[in-house]
Amino acid sequence: MRKKVLEKNELNFLKDKDLKKTIEDSIQYVRIAYKQAKDSEKALYKEETYRVVILYIVSIIEAVLLYVFNLRNEKIDRLDYNYISPVPQEFKHSKLPHNVVVIAVQKKTTKNNKRIGFVELIDFMKTNCLIEKKLAQEILDINNVRNTFHFTKPRNKIICEIKIVENALELLVKVLKNAPKMIVFKK
Repeated sequence: MRKKVLEKNELNFLKDKDLKKTIEDSIQYVRIAYKQAKDSEKALYKEETYRVVILYIVSIIEAVLLYVFNLRNEKIDRLDYNYISPVPQEFKHSKLPHNVVVIAVQKKTTKNNKRIGFVELIDFMKTNCLIEKKLAQEILDINNVRNTFHFTKPRNKIICEIKIVENALELLVKVLKNAPKMIVFKK
């Protein structure tokens, strides 16, 4: 793993001392786990440890992007539907004739930051030109690998090997280097 990932000055944009310490510790753990897995003879140990490394890397990226999002005081709106009332069954939608047609009050509300999903956050960052489309896609691709850590997700399509981990590490470096620019960028 590149040593520059661990340079403390690359995390100076993090003014939250607890978050900065957690990320520093996580990067150090990633470095140790990566090295041990790389040096191991056991294929299963390598692959499972690489999955853990990916999990940590994506979690760090997510924490950094949420930090930027919050620091910029950004908001994501959602549409809520209240006072939902079905209309008589005679009113059928021509393309969906077996679904119930309703009348509702539509209200735009700000989504609680703790309810913002990772994909939604990446889409917001991309739409608002805080990250490039290519970088956003790379993050989403590595997130798909992270999702194989959930036991209900199929693993047979994504084998977690060293090249994927090295790409994820490069991606982490990109995000850390770009984060300070994201904080001050105005569209």
